[in-house]
Amino acid sequence: MKNTRQKGRRFVKKALEVIKQYFSDAYEVVGSGQGLEKGDIRIPHTDLVIEAKNHKTISMASWVTQSEREGLGYNKCALLWRHPKSPRDNPDMRVDISLDFFMELLKRYSEPVVKSDDREMKYSLYRLKEACNSVLKKL
Repeated sequence: MKNTRQKGRRFVKKALEVIKQYFSDAYEVVGSGQGLEKGDIRIPHTDLVIEAKNHKTISMASWVTQSEREGLGYNKCALLWRHPKSPRDNPDMRVDISLDFFMELLKRYSEPVVKSDDREMKYSLYRLKEACNSVLKKL
């Protein structure tokens, strides 16, 4: 049987395969926790540190504490964990983040504030269009 370090690394690699489909700059932090870089996975352009856990029993409180510690207090941090009853070859991966971070993500994808025709906005857009046309004519 493989040791726990190999088991964890295999899980990180599997998670990284999925994450890299959306964030090509994501990478595994080799020797996580031993050097200046913390966490198991980093996504530099989002300033996100991910701590990955692949255990038989869930210890959410201690994992969250470790995840926050690995984030060094200033990075956005997330806890990625495998549901223990899911198959190892196709694991059910879950992510835990703070409510503040979750709300920040929701705000990015919220609907625009203006939902109906607004006469003032319509006039402002008309003036903007006219100003752009004027500038284009001068160029």
